Amino acid sequence: MHPCDSDVATRYPGLSRGVRDALADPIVQALLAADRVDPQEVADLARRVAARLSPANPTRAQSAREHGSNTDVFDRD
Repeated sequence: MHPCDSDVATRYPGLSRGVRDALADPIVQALLAADRVDPQEVADLARRVAARLSPANPTRAQSAREHGSNTDVFDRD
């Protein structure tokens, strides 16, 4: 993946580096455009999922770990 540039970091604050890097990737951008998916909606979805799986919500986070979910994808830098 391409390293996250400052433009993407400022457009999508509060996201993990991995999600920001993915949204900055030209191939991902082309696929989102081809499917008419708004990158901001993807960023918002990632934030909502991270909030649900955060340690502040231990029941959901524990349940996700028990079911094999990888919550590290949404860890913040």
